[in-house]
Amino acid sequence: MKIFKKFKGLILAFTICFVLPFTLFFIINEFVLDNNKTFSTGYTLCGIDIGGLSLYQAEEKFNSLYKIEDSPISLEICYNDKKWTFNESDFQIKTNIHTILEQAYKSNHKTTYLNKIKNAKKIKKMGFNPKVAVNYSLLGIDQKIDQICSEIETEPINSEISYNKTNKNFDITKSFNGIKVDKEKLYKDISLSMQKNNLIKIQVSTTPILPSLTEKDLIKCTKKQSSFTTNYVSSNFERKNNIKIATSSLNGFCIKPNEEFSFNSAIGQRSLEKGYKQANIIKDGAFVKGIGGGVCQVSSTLYNALLLSNIDVTESHKHSLPVGYVNPGLDAMVSWGTADLKFTNTTNLPIFIVSSCDGKNLNFSIYGDTKSDNLNIKTNYEIIKKIPHTGDKIVPDIEGTYSDKILFKGEYFRYKYPKDGYEAKTYLEYYIDGKFSHKKQIRHATYASQQGIVYEGCESLPEGMTLPKDNFTKYPNAS
Repeated sequence: MKIFKKFKGLILAFTICFVLPFTLFFIINEFVLDNNKTFSTGYTLCGIDIGGLSLYQAEEKFNSLYKIEDSPISLEICYNDKKWTFNESDFQIKTNIHTILEQAYKSNHKTTYLNKIKNAKKIKKMGFNPKVAVNYSLLGIDQKIDQICSEIETEPINSEISYNKTNKNFDITKSFNGIKVDKEKLYKDISLSMQKNNLIKIQVSTTPILPSLTEKDLIKCTKKQSSFTTNYVSSNFERKNNIKIATSSLNGFCIKPNEEFSFNSAIGQRSLEKGYKQANIIKDGAFVKGIGGGVCQVSSTLYNALLLSNIDVTESHKHSLPVGYVNPGLDAMVSWGTADLKFTNTTNLPIFIVSSCDGKNLNFSIYGDTKSDNLNIKTNYEIIKKIPHTGDKIVPDIEGTYSDKILFKGEYFRYKYPKDGYEAKTYLEYYIDGKFSHKKQIRHATYASQQGIVYEGCESLPEGMTLPKDNFTKYPNAS
């Protein structure tokens, strides 16, 4: 109680000094100003200051400036060599501004003081600007200005890039700026001109719209980021044929920003109708004949080029057996419907795949903006464990497939040497300005060992005939 008495005087003083003046201001604003029926200071209508004016005074001021009915109106809008002309017959002329003034006043005063503050921006959005002034006075001008804009405005044209397979280079088209009419300034210029006289001549102002891709941007796409080559000179005709078809399908292939690349989708299903032939493929841990044999060398070569270009490969698969055309852990097996090679272009520019093959070497190069100039990437691997092979498998040449080489029992023809399997880890090594920075493991894989395959003739030796001494070597555990 003593504390209350102690601060009673302070509370009373605060009420007199701060609360009471604010309350009086609120009452005066709500009732005295309201009864005077004047607009609040700072309010403008159609670009004209009507703050402090009554409804009647505001209407008089507006009509004195916009004397549309006093003389014929002529409106000429020009842009470069184009011209659009209008007169009073093109519009429904309106000069009775009383309705919109009344609406403005009600929005300004028939509410609490705090809401008036909130309504300030809202009232301006209702149309107290040059556009409403012009449209109110020249009813229907909006449609005409929209038509003028459609004849002037143009969309920007981006540069486009494509790979020219014939010339083996890139073609880039020219970009062009778009044009946008400054409609706000156009309405303002018409409104200000109407306040002077009814002979209105306006020059349209425009702003450029820049293209999102220019020649300067796309020139970055022509920079080679990586290249990788494998050899297939020892392949048979069928395998070489398949490699050529698949490689040609990918030459000049473009992957746009945020677009996903799928090897299977890009080259399509391998079929005889598309020219693919039967050649060796790996299936269920063994080499067998299959349509499209050799395509996995194409995907593996591309896979290595992608890794070296700093592209994040999102799907890849190893073979069950080792392959001889890439280092351990760097193969990319593909099979229609089951195994694919995929990546997404996460850059802001297109990525291009450029490929070639000549019957000996298969090459893939990656072009784009995938890594900085000072970054270099290398691949490396380590063999964790060797898996010994189990020697040769002796297969009777029942169908006489190799009768030109072997015929009798005891004659042998080696089809394939045995190979050890292994467990390996594969890495990407990153070098910045020529100095090692760090490495990243990308695969830990196991590859099964392979038996050698040796064919033996099936016919019995004629009586009295002996085979010449054969130095043919069969590996241990031959069966």
